[in-house]
Amino acid sequence: MSDTNSRTSPKRILNILEEVLLDPDNFTAKKISHKLEIPLPTVYRHIETLCDEKFLIASSNKKYIPGPKIRNIILHSLPYEPNFTLRRSYLRKLTTEIKETVSLSVPIGTKLVYFDRIEFHWPMQLNLEAGDHLPLHASASGKLYLSSIKKEDALKIFNNIKTPKSAKNTITDISQFKKELNKINKQGYAFDDEEWFNGMVGVSLPITNYKNELCFCLSTHTAKSRKNIDGLKKILPSMLSAANNLKSALFKD
Repeated sequence: MSDTNSRTSPKRILNILEEVLLDPDNFTAKKISHKLEIPLPTVYRHIETLCDEKFLIASSNKKYIPGPKIRNIILHSLPYEPNFTLRRSYLRKLTTEIKETVSLSVPIGTKLVYFDRIEFHWPMQLNLEAGDHLPLHASASGKLYLSSIKKEDALKIFNNIKTPKSAKNTITDISQFKKELNKINKQGYAFDDEEWFNGMVGVSLPITNYKNELCFCLSTHTAKSRKNIDGLKKILPSMLSAANNLKSALFKD
């Protein structure tokens, strides 16, 4: 390999990775080859390497999507992104307004993971922390995420991961869950009405990217003795305002 090829090969791989991640639905090797002026065999070779190293994975519909290594990098980089202070100021403002702990989560595999959280110190606390996992089928954020993907895939995931009732209102019937997803799609947010834990309710709103794809979930959970579902509905305007501000902060160049 020449010195020039040696120097450009890592850049080519990164350019290909960027193109795939930014627009996976429209990605084809031929398009990338033409756009980046890289020979088609080289594009295929680099994609194979990225898949072998788990930076990309081939999905069931033959699209390439972020692999576990990319997701891990993203998750661990979020606390250090340039707008960290601005992001946390919006979360803290929301916490003060609604007098509840608020969280941001991202989908990782079959669960969601909290990556940021601002506590509101009530005497009785729900001990959920950054790094904790949320179930997709029983939490407000989990259901919100599933409502954002293809319904067929969401229902398959539900069938694969559903568990016996962990709380009195945990949904275990697929037809009922399908109705729940339809409701979430219509209203644009999701509630957890004692579906994860007895005595706990929650609400989650989406934070989307410029293509209107869900990337983060903004949520709060609270004791039902403090706020019921009607109480959560009253704080929706504050949460929507915060979600819009966070979208600007998280996707700011």
